Amino acid sequence: MSVFRMTMLPAGDGDCLLLSWGDPGSLRHAVVDGGRTFTYAALRPRLLAIREAGEPLELLVLTHVDADHIEGGLKYLSDAEPPIAPARVWYNSFESLGGLAARSIAQGDRYAAAIARLGWPLNGGFANGLISVATAPADGGIPGLQVTVLGPDGDGVEAMRRRWADWRADHDPVKLARSGRLSRAPMPDPLDVEVLAAPGKTDAEVPNGSSIALLVEHKGRRVLLAGDAHPDTLVRSIAPLARAEGGRLRVDLFKVSHHGSRANVTREVVELLDCRRFAISTDGTRHRHPDPEAIARMLAFAPPGPRELHFNYASDRTRPWDGAALKNRWDYVCRFGDPQGTLEVDV
Repeated sequence: MSVFRMTMLPAGDGDCLLLSWGDPGSLRHAVVDGGRTFTYAALRPRLLAIREAGEPLELLVLTHVDADHIEGGLKYLSDAEPPIAPARVWYNSFESLGGLAARSIAQGDRYAAAIARLGWPLNGGFANGLISVATAPADGGIPGLQVTVLGPDGDGVEAMRRRWADWRADHDPVKLARSGRLSRAPMPDPLDVEVLAAPGKTDAEVPNGSSIALLVEHKGRRVLLAGDAHPDTLVRSIAPLARAEGGRLRVDLFKVSHHGSRANVTREVVELLDCRRFAISTDGTRHRHPDPEAIARMLAFAPPGPRELHFNYASDRTRPWDGAALKNRWDYVCRFGDPQGTLEVDV
């Protein structure tokens, strides 16, 4: 059977995903985000193995400029001998966005400069060199993989444009980094899914609103890679696809937005998906993700049937969900990564 696999690598509080697809022995691969600086120690041997197997790295994606997504990517780009060059890079640099900035201006500039120095092809086929819903080509040109861009949309790009103007006016990157951040309460005990699943505030962080979100499909199997996308962006993009399939869009694996933040995983998003398998990448150290409200919404509003929660780290934010009573009540299982934070999920 053809392989379609997502591997969550140890990225601390961030994302570093390796997608692999194709026939055994002749796989193709994509890397989505680079995690923290230390993540490259786990990514590099895998890239070497891909090169040694004679397999292509078809795509390198940086969803948005945040330290927990870009740091490991910078280590890759600054490697004196990068293990393998991607066939294409998708990244909305400041130039792509019209001179905009996200949280780390210096890191974003370094990433763009490194891509240019290496001569890796950037955003080919996208109108105006911008990755967005409106500018995406009909065919992403990736062998064996159908890709639909779900974000950012025009609102996310325009919000970034306004925020950059504000940043230039007051030169306050701390204000940019912390706008809209929600505090995290301790884990509730007991975990009451019905109570936790209630509506709450949604993500208003402008950089997250510019996150690249992708629906990728291989031989009928689909993975939704949400980056840190805002829930309203996902709803706007998914809703017409869901209507075309009778109300819910079939997805075989959902790598949830923003590491399982309660402000990003909403009832509206979950109810648009015919999906029972959810993947959360975070060790919970910095922002206390995943939020119990987000997990509760996955359980309460996903379609009936056995569900799966895939956590690449076992932490005080994830282990409580492995209780027998909860799993029996809500019909789900938990899977955890190895002690380093690596977890492979076959789609």
